[in-house]
Amino acid sequence: MGCEYCSPVLSADIKNTITSAPFLTLVTVSKDGEPHTIAVEKVREVKDDDILVFGIYKMQKTRENLSQNGFLQIAAVSGKSGYRLTGRANFTDSEVIFSVKTAESLL
Repeated sequence: MGCEYCSPVLSADIKNTITSAPFLTLVTVSKDGEPHTIAVEKVREVKDDDILVFGIYKMQKTRENLSQNGFLQIAAVSGKSGYRLTGRANFTDSEVIFSVKTAESLL
């Protein structure tokens, strides 16, 4: 996914924050610009340095929005560490696969 000389999008601190956060906030946007926010308990898998995989439980509106534009933003906060992750996502029958493009510190 990344190149040999590039910095990883998901640093060790970001990965730790994601996996230790009590919940993660996922935000998608409809084709009409309406945001849709949900909370998920945990990430299913952190792959490489820029991919997060979430299990799907219902998420009808989230999947609808992702099929329209693919935009996804996640907020993860644990203790005094917090990040906003922005990128593109798609989904299968059982997973949302999120390719993180940028990570910004929230705290």
